[in-house]
Amino acid sequence: MADSGAVAGRLWDRWLPEQVRRLAAEALPAGEADGRRLAVWLATTHDIGKATPAFACQVEELAHEMRCQGLAMPSHRQLGKDRRLAPHGLAGQQLLAEWLRRSHGWSGSAPMQFAVVVGGHHGVPPARGDARALADYPELLRTPGSAEARWRAVQEELLEACARVAGVDARLAAWRDVRLPQPVQAVLSGLVIVADWIASNPDLFPYFPDARGQFSETRWEAAWRGLALPEPWRAVAPVGSAEELFADRFSLPAGARVRPVQEAAVALARGMARPGLLVVEAPMGEGKTEAALAAV
Repeated sequence: MADSGAVAGRLWDRWLPEQVRRLAAEALPAGEADGRRLAVWLATTHDIGKATPAFACQVEELAHEMRCQGLAMPSHRQLGKDRRLAPHGLAGQQLLAEWLRRSHGWSGSAPMQFAVVVGGHHGVPPARGDARALADYPELLRTPGSAEARWRAVQEELLEACARVAGVDARLAAWRDVRLPQPVQAVLSGLVIVADWIASNPDLFPYFPDARGQFSETRWEAAWRGLALPEPWRAVAPVGSAEELFADRFSLPAGARVRPVQEAAVALARGMARPGLLVVEAPMGEGKTEAALAAV
């Protein structure tokens, strides 16, 4: 989880397009700083649904170790097909939303618009019917009885640690009334998915025991260098006159001249305060295609 958060931070800083960062920033009170915190937090939190009986029961040896620590749970066979009602994405969505309500006073739909990113980190956000079905099987999230409080304590401890590591523990009160638009939810979901895939690569992030205690900037920077992700394309405004631009862009022969409509298109494009639609009308043979390519 910490590895995924670290990767998300680097994707935000070094790979995500400016307009995508701006989209998230505009929805949050502290702008881009909040956007980065939110991205790192959701990536760090994304696998919280694995801290449930429905998930933990799958490997009996590990489940036994957890039972010895007071986290009672049925066996994989005992849970049977019911276990499928709590895939760890949906379980994580429900746990995160519940924690925001219980521990931070969030209400209404506010928790779910953030938690759905956790729910959809395998590509498809859970449907409302999925959440309703899971509500009838609370034992999939916490074993009832004496172990229930222990399960809740562990889940809350993990969520608190995620918030602290991502630097959002002091921001959650400010986000309580935020309306997170669906395009922002989709962008953040995509970022978390990419971060999860990268952080799940054992060549970049070795498993225990060899990597024990190596959750550090050194480990994360080494993994990022090993990933060697290609740099994102960034637009660079060309310099020089229209004549120079066309000669360089289209390898024009010596003596070729830029047509008036082409020069006008370049001048208009350079004068636009922000990206927009520019329509060029001219007779056939005046160079509209080259004008359009140059204007872009």
